[in-house]
Amino acid sequence: MADIMDYIDWRGDIGFDEVHVNEVDGLIFSQLIYVQMKPYMPDAKKSYLTIKQLSSLYCADHSDDEIEQMPNLFRHSARLLQKLAHSRRYADCILRYYIYDISEKEESQFSAVTIELPDGTYFISYSGTDHSVVGWKENFNLSYLDETPGQNKAKKYLKQVAAYICNDDRGINEKAINDKALDDENINNKRINISINTRKLWIGGHSKGGNLAVFAAMHVDKEVQDVIIKVFNFDGPGFNHKMIYTAGYKRIFDRIETFLPQSSIVGLLLEHVDDYEVVRSRNSGPLQHDAFSWEIMGGSIIKADGLDKNSVRLDKTLRNWIGSMDEAQRKQFVNVLFSIASDSNFENLDQMSFKQLIEMIKAADDLSKADWSMLKDTVRLLISAGVGVVRDEKEK
Repeated sequence: MADIMDYIDWRGDIGFDEVHVNEVDGLIFSQLIYVQMKPYMPDAKKSYLTIKQLSSLYCADHSDDEIEQMPNLFRHSARLLQKLAHSRRYADCILRYYIYDISEKEESQFSAVTIELPDGTYFISYSGTDHSVVGWKENFNLSYLDETPGQNKAKKYLKQVAAYICNDDRGINEKAINDKALDDENINNKRINISINTRKLWIGGHSKGGNLAVFAAMHVDKEVQDVIIKVFNFDGPGFNHKMIYTAGYKRIFDRIETFLPQSSIVGLLLEHVDDYEVVRSRNSGPLQHDAFSWEIMGGSIIKADGLDKNSVRLDKTLRNWIGSMDEAQRKQFVNVLFSIASDSNFENLDQMSFKQLIEMIKAADDLSKADWSMLKDTVRLLISAGVGVVRDEKEK
């Protein structure tokens, strides 16, 4: 079955001025952001390259053998970049306002790029989690924080890009995006100037990037929301109850499109009130999170009948488990778990198995009695939540 690479072969000779952005284009741009662009676009305000130019520079620095040795996430995105560069549809798209910021102090891993399309529209792509411990901890922080540092940066980035393309005189200020202390002064208390003939924005992201795209879209002024065409969330986590009933969310709700694979795990975390579509993948289990495995037909991602039984069961288990802990307990669990991960120097956390996780915890020899007690109690709650879901299924 075809995937996004096959789609480029099929649709690559037709420009965006002839056929506008669809969900597959959104998925492609949400994978392109995983390419490390910083060496080639060091200045968020001034640096810009076409996709073809970036590919030429990137390939001059990375041989085919080097690319093949990269982790899957970066290897796939590099191969995607190469393919896009030879496609009429994508080659001349201009990459602007690239930001890559990782902060252990803030526990934040944030990356975004804006893609200027030949039809006069723009696509903002937010990156999902890379292999870093910081990036993965930020995912878990979603369970107890109303706003993570990455979400804060995502909304500021959207507001600044909207201002820039709407001819506002402030433009991109990377320091203001990355520095939380500059939040109110530089971004949130100033409305952007929207012209009548404003160019429109598409927004999207994969995994945590999908969450950032939705969060940013719901937390900007109505004037900015009005220039958004659509928000693509590809298997990104949801939000807590307080978030999904805000006025900002309700204003953007009907322009959010969420896609989850049949065995979704990441995308089922927390709450989704937007209708999601379940899509088919050639992979099984957690590996379905890999967007390069999603099946494509024409300009659409192939839809499935629904989530599989194990995914539904896991969703209920995680909801019950998270619901059984208050915010303080969730925070303590996340902090202890990731202090162990940092001390273990385990790389590629996205490929860690449950068995490896248990072994990593067992190997931690400097935990206090209180932390050990908390970990055991939390695991008991998880087991209890799972047993409860299975029992409810049998009773039905």
